[in-house]
Amino acid sequence: MRIKKFLPYLVIALICTPFLASAAIDPGGGWGIDEVVELIDKASTWMYAIGGAVALIVVVIGGISYMTAGGNEDRQKSAKKTIITGLIGAAVILMAGVILDTLAKFLI
Repeated sequence: MRIKKFLPYLVIALICTPFLASAAIDPGGGWGIDEVVELIDKASTWMYAIGGAVALIVVVIGGISYMTAGGNEDRQKSAKKTIITGLIGAAVILMAGVILDTLAKFLI
């Protein structure tokens, strides 16, 4: 499928977007712990939203594939794997959020 070739580039672009949006920094002040925590918070917020949307899209694509399998067991198995992959991705995103929030609390 064409999306498999495009997916790595999409993921890289989505990961870089929060950093580009938060690129304005005071050139004379340097980086304090508050600025680092704020940058991590901004980046993580964007990544949660984008990752959650991607996980939701993967689950929906798997659901549509399952519904259109038409009794073909191989297509049903493939669709189930796609749904499970999307759910695992969503769980990883939630766990990453908990880890980043915990680290931010310890840094402040």
